[in-house]
Amino acid sequence: MNNKVEIRRKEITKLIRDEGEVTVTDMANRFGVTMETIRGDFDYLAEQEGFVRGHGNLSRQEKKKYKEHYLFHERQLLQKEEKKQICKRAAEMIADGDSIYLDSGSTVTYLLPGLTDKKGLTVVTNSIACLFCYIMEGYHEAFREQGHRFLFLGGEVEPNIRMTYGTFFEQCVEEISYDYLFFSADALDMEFGCSNVDYQAYSAIKPVFRQVRNKILLADSSKFNLKAAYRVAGWKEIDCLIMAGELKEDWRLFLESRHITYYQV
Repeated sequence: MNNKVEIRRKEITKLIRDEGEVTVTDMANRFGVTMETIRGDFDYLAEQEGFVRGHGNLSRQEKKKYKEHYLFHERQLLQKEEKKQICKRAAEMIADGDSIYLDSGSTVTYLLPGLTDKKGLTVVTNSIACLFCYIMEGYHEAFREQGHRFLFLGGEVEPNIRMTYGTFFEQCVEEISYDYLFFSADALDMEFGCSNVDYQAYSAIKPVFRQVRNKILLADSSKFNLKAAYRVAGWKEIDCLIMAGELKEDWRLFLESRHITYYQV
């Protein structure tokens, strides 16, 4: 592919992302090429970027609505290897002595092994699953040897998500400052940002955002181009994305245009 073709296709991709749809006639006039050339571009972008090829146009897919409520024991097994690789990369960001917050998503439980070679961490969470791993899988011994503090924040219990939330939780979480927040979301959408299906998970993460310096989003490949009910954060609020799997070209351009650091594992 020559440079002119690549530049033209990138511009078409951006237009579709911004406007939702473009037509063969408009693009041929815009770029000064034949309609046959644009049809070839549309065919290529439909295959590579997942756009919808219509009669004389190319458009974004309709947003998928993420409506499935959270069941932790089911989610933890999905994309398991991806989540492990994501957390391995996330652990590399943590320095000795940092204060970190782990959210209630299924991904962050795989972060605990990567903390055992650090020293003097303060690890804070509302995740009952993290608490269970800490006690039952022997991490409490490794953490004690490394001088870590593990703080579990209490509150009202949500059994399906295996987390605490509510007024008492919020009072506790706001008394601590954090160097890093590691969190996941149910859905990622370019326009809506990061969102969750369940109100409890949404309500618990919001107060943490006010107390943290670096917000690190962990996302496996199943989360992209989805939109859930409760908006956790816009893209301006995210400092870094760590993701697994293939990053589509439209997402790469989107993240770079917003100066969001991202890592693929």
